[in-house]
Amino acid sequence: MLVSSRATVVSAANFKRISSPCSCSSSSLFLKKKRVGWSRRMEDKKDLLATSATASSVAAQPLQDADALIDSVETFIFDCDGVIWKGDKLIDGVPETLELLRSKGKRLVFVTNNSTKSRKQYGKKFETLGLNVNEEEIFASSFAAAAYLQSIDFPKDKKVYVIGEQGILIELELAGFSYLGGPVCFRL
Repeated sequence: MLVSSRATVVSAANFKRISSPCSCSSSSLFLKKKRVGWSRRMEDKKDLLATSATASSVAAQPLQDADALIDSVETFIFDCDGVIWKGDKLIDGVPETLELLRSKGKRLVFVTNNSTKSRKQYGKKFETLGLNVNEEEIFASSFAAAAYLQSIDFPKDKKVYVIGEQGILIELELAGFSYLGGPVCFRL
């Protein structure tokens, strides 16, 4: 069940009804019921969107007490591209923010969906930008691919076909996986 702060509720039954197909034996009855079913589903979708919008507007409230927020949170997750850096340029205020959070004992995690680099390569990028970030704090999609295969106990004697970037290949090798494919395979 989804609940917003304004007590708008979308129940599991309503949510299922959004995606459940309508079926009837008679074609005219089917069309009539299908329209009614479609109309009901559209109304339910509008309710769901209204709930999402309400939840979003609650989350977007102006920050009243930054210290209270920082004290209430154990871990801060930062996207890299566009948050920590743009291209090869560090975004203003990032070093001071990270230093403040570290001084308060907060755990920092840096995420990116860019699979061109391994965690080690991202560590070097952080270093060239003047940031001290441990490899264990970096969660790139290249690493996520290898970590996922480990989590499902993917057999090490089987191969993975990669349609992706060099970072994935490096992380697969580090995790002990064999692969085919890679960046050369899909470039013309």
